[in-house]
Amino acid sequence: MIIIMKKLIIMILLGWFGCSFLLIGETKPAKNSVGFGSAFIPAMKNGIYFEDPWNFWPNRAPSYMLQGSYARLITPSLRVGFYMEYERIRFTVDSSLLIRSFRRYNAGIDCIGQFPATPLHMQLGGYMGFGYLMANNWDNLAGIDFGLVAGPAWENEHIGVSAQVRSGFAPYSSSGTPKGVLLFNPKILLKIYYKF
Repeated sequence: MIIIMKKLIIMILLGWFGCSFLLIGETKPAKNSVGFGSAFIPAMKNGIYFEDPWNFWPNRAPSYMLQGSYARLITPSLRVGFYMEYERIRFTVDSSLLIRSFRRYNAGIDCIGQFPATPLHMQLGGYMGFGYLMANNWDNLAGIDFGLVAGPAWENEHIGVSAQVRSGFAPYSSSGTPKGVLLFNPKILLKIYYKF
């Protein structure tokens, strides 16, 4: 009877250890992602509006933006996270060839859904952030950015790559000069992210 009990205890312990090693070794979907991206903002007319004292629409020149982000998978098809951006916004006045610029710093949240649940899928969502516009001869302006996100993405177990079209508006204001700046922000963002 004692030998049977010892064998039973050994079998239970071996089974328990075996199951625990199987559970530890089981792959789980990566819930977090950290990414870095760069965006191209095309040239356009009427992409920026300066309020008082100037009240005019300069021509937006091509510019680039850098973005860092973190996101968490909430459901199998929904990611929620935050991002930080830096952009040097370039513009020209009238027919002048002189390109002027100011800087935009922004941080916010984004929510992106992905469908279907395959390595190659579409992403659709939105973003909202708070930021500052800064230039050497202006008062700093503060405001919000908000808009939509859409585009294809490819992911494997740990790496993802996306090409997103991000388009939105950004009203900024100050108590100095200028009183406000309105930005129309269409951009093409190429992003690579690591999932863990």
